[in-house]
Amino acid sequence: MTLSEFYSSLGESLDEVLERLRLESRIVKYLGLFLSDPSFNELKDAFAKNDAQTAFRAAHTLKGVAANLGLNKLSASSSELTEDLRPCAFTANSQALLEKVETDYNAAVEGIKALQ
Repeated sequence: MTLSEFYSSLGESLDEVLERLRLESRIVKYLGLFLSDPSFNELKDAFAKNDAQTAFRAAHTLKGVAANLGLNKLSASSSELTEDLRPCAFTANSQALLEKVETDYNAAVEGIKALQ
């Protein structure tokens, strides 16, 4: 799979990321590093521990990392969850928003693994 095919498979734009990161090799490197980023696991753990403050920080970090890599669907769903958790409390929507983040995260991870 090429980098262009990876972004297309997610409904994203490689050109947008190239404007920011300039080199395809740099994008591939950072996508590989994304696989070891702890934010998603921290988010899941925080939900399991009913720790809304840590969940907020993890969702916010995941949002930024995803945005920088042009993973806009993941960034958008993480942003929705971040705003939901901004008061550092879970709401009636938090679990559903987490599930959307998880779907978008898994799609990105699956695509990155296929790219490698």
